[in-house]
Amino acid sequence: MKPTTTVSSRTDPFVTPVAVARDDSPNPSAFWGMASICWLASVFILYSRFFDLVLKGLYIPRVVISLMLLFFAISGRPLVFLRSGVGKIMLVFLSWASFTLIFSVWKGGSLPFYFELLISLLFFAVAASLPNTISNAKKSHYALAFSGLLAALMSIPLGADLNGRLALRDGSYADPNYYALGLLAIVPFFWEMAASTKSNAVKAFAWLSLVPICWALIKTGSRGAMFGLVAMLLVLLVISPLKKKIVLVLVCAIGLATVIVTVPDYLRARYFTIFSLDSGHAKGDSSDLDRLRSDINSSEGRKLLLMESIALTLEHPLVGVGLGNFQAAVYDEAKAKGIVHNEWMATHNSYTQISCETGLPGLFLVLCLIGVSFNNVRCVLKGAAPAGDKPDIAAYAAAKSLLLSLAVVCTCAFFLAVGYEFTIYLWAGLTVSLRRVYEQSKVTAALPESETRDLANSQPVFAPVYAKIKDRSTQPPMPRDPARSVRFNRFR
Repeated sequence: MKPTTTVSSRTDPFVTPVAVARDDSPNPSAFWGMASICWLASVFILYSRFFDLVLKGLYIPRVVISLMLLFFAISGRPLVFLRSGVGKIMLVFLSWASFTLIFSVWKGGSLPFYFELLISLLFFAVAASLPNTISNAKKSHYALAFSGLLAALMSIPLGADLNGRLALRDGSYADPNYYALGLLAIVPFFWEMAASTKSNAVKAFAWLSLVPICWALIKTGSRGAMFGLVAMLLVLLVISPLKKKIVLVLVCAIGLATVIVTVPDYLRARYFTIFSLDSGHAKGDSSDLDRLRSDINSSEGRKLLLMESIALTLEHPLVGVGLGNFQAAVYDEAKAKGIVHNEWMATHNSYTQISCETGLPGLFLVLCLIGVSFNNVRCVLKGAAPAGDKPDIAAYAAAKSLLLSLAVVCTCAFFLAVGYEFTIYLWAGLTVSLRRVYEQSKVTAALPESETRDLANSQPVFAPVYAKIKDRSTQPPMPRDPARSVRFNRFR
């Protein structure tokens, strides 16, 4: 049996040492290729929301995702994610959410959110387990980038004007705030695309693709996305060298001036109006003023929902009120106090959504998951840097873009109730796979050529017997003893 090389993690106590065994081979099984194709197609379909508006009756997303899960199950890699600290935390969080179902105030209302969390776990497992090289990990980033570009372009023929704000006509992106999150989170992946290629055509395509994305993003009028953009730029400012910091500040100033000059009066006033209506920014006709007053009322309403979710967390600190039961619990409390309560509103904050519905242990687990995910990216960013242990331009660009994108997702989660939706967990899975393949590349680079060749030709540990199919044309012929007589088939 061949020895297994391990790499210990000195910086992350949550991560199990990476074992470079046969399950991380560049060609793990015959079904891995089909699983990868279906995975990229599933990411593109689910994130672009194309079939939310086109060919909705054909159930194409369900078919593609089902095929992806089938090939992933027989690819020999469905348990690889359990070797990571994030994978263990995710599994514990799912177990805790399952336990809280027993104490849910409305069990029937919790089941749809529980199934949504199960789907998120499946996407996390595939994102964390399937890629086995840095190139394959980057393909997931590019699939998200292209899907975001398609979502932005769909706003031209299929867009809708919601009181001066841009969204799509139907589906999940009918919410301008969620639409803005989907557009902003993939912007760093186009930066990665431009930084990782030597082709001028690809660079030009990557930068030009940001034009429709930024245009649609500004038109959404999402103040949550504005905070996400600020968080992304702050992180970029921190990790950039001094010269690039100066360039970044100048670019941001030019961009801000361009936005102020070009956007409509209502959107400009909306971005400047966070908690109060400033008469200096409230310019335009009476309809714009009415919209701004409605925006202020919306902000005040969200503050009240935030306080109610915190109050529910303090009332039910251990197990919460049950997945998706915030609205039902608020209604029950209002009814008990004799207050007429006709609104059925979500928390509009993913963190208080998890805390009031799964208790403080659930919030602690999710915060640990996010913290370890950031640490995964930090380790790759540190090691793959030009002055790191193993400089790698591709891994460094991937880690940098993933760090910026993860900052956007976690910041915008403060303004959206997406605690069980797949976005946060998909990004966590991307950090796991990127760190795993980077640390594997560090080990394989130090192995002798013979061991590296054996590692490439090996089969995965978790692969079932029927998945271990080899191409006989690539196998060397069996040696034959010249002294042994050759027997002819008498029936030939």
